[in-house]
Amino acid sequence: MKPFERWKYEEIELTFGIERVEELPTLTEWLKADEPMDEFEEKTLRRQHDQLARKVDAWNEDELKFFFLAHVINLVNFSKPKVYSSFSQRTIEVKLPDLEQNEVTLRGRVEFFVAMGEQIPRQPFFFLNEYKPLTKTTPSDPLGQLLIAMLATQTLNKLDRPLFGAYIIGKFWQFVVLEQNKYAVSHSYDAAELTDLFKIFSILKRCKNYIEKSIESGVK
Repeated sequence: MKPFERWKYEEIELTFGIERVEELPTLTEWLKADEPMDEFEEKTLRRQHDQLARKVDAWNEDELKFFFLAHVINLVNFSKPKVYSSFSQRTIEVKLPDLEQNEVTLRGRVEFFVAMGEQIPRQPFFFLNEYKPLTKTTPSDPLGQLLIAMLATQTLNKLDRPLFGAYIIGKFWQFVVLEQNKYAVSHSYDAAELTDLFKIFSILKRCKNYIEKSIESGVK
């Protein structure tokens, strides 16, 4: 068994046969998000932006989560009573055959994801992993850890629909879509730049809309 945090994205490609592509229509459409923002949302984002711009280089990982990330995620409000919820630090475990049909056990805790259910998550839609800036001596690969969690979920729930995700390195956000055996990664958005933070928020709100439309269309 190999935990999520030890997987690198190229190793996942070579082991399970998924392929990184330059463009996926699903990701392209997601990044076109232009969701409306009300006055309260704008004021909150401006306040969070000012704090991030001043403190991001001083914060540790938990401080980044507590003082910035939690506020942005709560503003999106990935939740609908008795339908879907946000979850954090939940464990996923699944057995998955590699390209040589050897059984590989995947197990790990997911930083944050949105799924059907209130107490017991099922049929996840969106994943988020957060890190402080990496150094040359840091073994973790944030894209690899995000991908392996998405791949494990795709297998566990036998999902044909796309899975959405994002990983954060300090102030930089990148968005990811995994669709069948292909995935694509966006360019970086800098949350310390106000226009980028507004765009990040719009992308997250569009993901919420995707989730609700998927549920309305009959996802179980």
